[in-house]
Amino acid sequence: MERNDTVTNALEAACEFNDRKLWKRFTNYDCFGVRIAGQDELMLGVVLGNAGEEYGLSLLRGPRAAAALAALMNSEGADDDSLDDMDMLGFSMETFGSLPSNVQEWLHEAGQRPGCREQVPHFLAKPQGHRTRLPNESELALLELVLWAVVKADRSKLLQPTTLEDDTGICVIHMSGDATESGVNVTREKVAQEEGPTTIPLLPTSHDLRGLPGLETTWLAGMPALPAEIEGDDRAMQLLLIMDDTSELVLQGRPVFSGDLKEAADSVVETFCGKGIAPIKGLPRRIIFSSRKLHDAMKPTLEPLGVQCAYKPTIPKLQQMVEEFYNLVDTDLAPSDEYLEAVGSEDMQTPAPNDLKGWKEVHQRLFRRFVEHFEREDRLWSSRAVKRYFRDDDLEYYAQEYEHQGVLAAYTAWGILDYRPNKTSKTHAEKMLKKGLSEPEGILLRAMMEACPTLQRVAGHDPKAGTVDLEDVLLGGTVTTHDQLMSENIDNGVFFAARAFPAGRFHFIEMAGPPLGPGMGMEAVEFLRRSKMRFTPEGLRRDAHKFGWLWQWIDEWEANRRPPCVCNSDGDELLWHTASFSVANADQTRRTLMQREDIDYDDQEDELVWKKCAGGDTRVLGETVTLGRMEFVGDELVLTVNSAKRFATARKWLEKLPGVAFRSVQTRRWDEAEEDRPMDERISPPEPLEMTPELASSVQEMMDKHYMGWLDTPLPALGGKTPRQACRTEAGRQDVTMLIRTMPDPAGPDPIQVPREVMMRELGLNKGATSLPPASRRKPHAPIPVHGIGPKPKVARNAPCPCGSGRKYTKCCGRQRNG
Repeated sequence: MERNDTVTNALEAACEFNDRKLWKRFTNYDCFGVRIAGQDELMLGVVLGNAGEEYGLSLLRGPRAAAALAALMNSEGADDDSLDDMDMLGFSMETFGSLPSNVQEWLHEAGQRPGCREQVPHFLAKPQGHRTRLPNESELALLELVLWAVVKADRSKLLQPTTLEDDTGICVIHMSGDATESGVNVTREKVAQEEGPTTIPLLPTSHDLRGLPGLETTWLAGMPALPAEIEGDDRAMQLLLIMDDTSELVLQGRPVFSGDLKEAADSVVETFCGKGIAPIKGLPRRIIFSSRKLHDAMKPTLEPLGVQCAYKPTIPKLQQMVEEFYNLVDTDLAPSDEYLEAVGSEDMQTPAPNDLKGWKEVHQRLFRRFVEHFEREDRLWSSRAVKRYFRDDDLEYYAQEYEHQGVLAAYTAWGILDYRPNKTSKTHAEKMLKKGLSEPEGILLRAMMEACPTLQRVAGHDPKAGTVDLEDVLLGGTVTTHDQLMSENIDNGVFFAARAFPAGRFHFIEMAGPPLGPGMGMEAVEFLRRSKMRFTPEGLRRDAHKFGWLWQWIDEWEANRRPPCVCNSDGDELLWHTASFSVANADQTRRTLMQREDIDYDDQEDELVWKKCAGGDTRVLGETVTLGRMEFVGDELVLTVNSAKRFATARKWLEKLPGVAFRSVQTRRWDEAEEDRPMDERISPPEPLEMTPELASSVQEMMDKHYMGWLDTPLPALGGKTPRQACRTEAGRQDVTMLIRTMPDPAGPDPIQVPREVMMRELGLNKGATSLPPASRRKPHAPIPVHGIGPKPKVARNAPCPCGSGRKYTKCCGRQRNG
């Protein structure tokens, strides 16, 4: 079977399993067993989700599966060895955008292209003594087999949740065959937990302990899991941590590989000899271990020397010290010199300028460093730092409310690159450079530090190439960045605060604030301006934290936002009126109407068009405004207009015509749901017409004319001045520039855009643009091509024309296409 098929089949099985919603019946203390024909191993499954975590499944394997499960479910907590002993396969349902980049790439390589907010299975494998990783093909195939067996058993109502302690035993699924054809039957089976020591006692021989003095104290010793790794080695790591129970003084803290009890025991002995973090020499009266393995290994050596050894699965003081340990010693989560020497410390090679994958790996590795620093540095979690970035010290609220908008990634980047507790403090980025990084990480970090955080507008995107074209709203200029996930899940015209920086011949981005909708750009700029942010490279760097204020501003914007008032060209609120008039003589009435100067005949639709000349107070394209349309249906005249005022006007003069009398009228809002409309208005429209390059060019030409006219239109935002008049002062030039850069593109087909470059050139605003740092390598802003990327948009024949004329598409720009 192809690897892609294996992944696809496992995804299908996981989604089917998730659809069963087993978490509604299984608590986190329930489990079931699985046996495969021809194999002696009993696997134990635990359904996830009942306790509020992500939905999914954990499948424990190996001879210690029951013991590992019992330890994890122990009400007193699991000891330090439980995670190391665990041999687990499983998945959890998470949004694609929240998955680690390597998992996203793994799914892409398998041909999967989920959306950023789409829930997908996140597969995990954790072999005993090793770190959690993506499963290999055989592990995925096994997981798929188990998932389908569980689904089949549940469909047959054979799957019954229970605990390991149930007197009748747990539900065990027996299966045979492959994933799709497997047969299943269920039995009850009592599962015994493995008892007794799990390790052979080890005798440290590197030091003689017999001459050491006795200490009237109790020490606490543990080996909690360590969130660190050695590149090229997938073994898990633990932190050997020893502290004095009374003084809470840390005596030892050293990374060790999981299961390396000889190294851990030797480190304990070195602590006795005064070679720990604190130079205290002697044997304590008592040691309490939170690792049963270390306890069993040390007890035969220490008790003959008068040291009482005890085991306790959880030691609160030790657990608290684990959380604080990384702030007490500056280890950078790095392993000891002995381990670096043992496994090698190959420096990361600098990718070639055109090696996109290589630079992506460097970026991912560098951001992992950011996260590690962030997680262990108290000052980044302090209310002072949080309040500076958010203008509010409730980090938990923003982390939950904007989880899928990348709020923690933006805050982390700011905390590393920009935050200084006081004016003389160094940023974490500066400290990282001083301490030393690999050459490529140093190159990227310096590029990030030189780049300006700014407000970017998405000018275009290409999912096939994995690129996003950005326009810098505050400083000017454009740049093409390489971000596959963003290119697949973003829309043109949206805004977000970020810094773009070079990586070889490419550009990457680092978020600095929230994403904003197309209509929020100008208001966001005004908010930043009111916050006294200076729109210069130096000002943006100095006030980088103010982009974080936009998270709170979004809340206020949403709370104060009023529903849009959609009006016609006269400023009347849109309310469609379809009115019926009886006519005594249809032919006579038609001839009378045709004699009016404000009526045209549409021969293709056999309709009469009520119109007026476009005056100076209208904002439409063309020389006329369509006020309504009329058609004869038997002895009725049917009028359609888009406002109450136009209906009242038309009714007044229609009823004056000989033989014409009003019958009835139906109204509907422009945003009325389809199911609420009259049945005759729900008829499927004709097949849409393709937005050809010729048509797009024609519509764009009309839009260009419209927007060039906007330059001489008085605007309230400019104090009643036209953009051209406002540009006579420097402050006005800045205002007009921001208006043009943040102006939303017209609704409708993608190729139609605001001709920003032409408008700026007409007003002389593209001269003397703010110069950018050399590292940003921005290119001059260029006109965006009319022909967009991706499938050609289509416009329904009876839909309003995207040019804004008020006519049907087939009667406006669509007519030009047909001749």
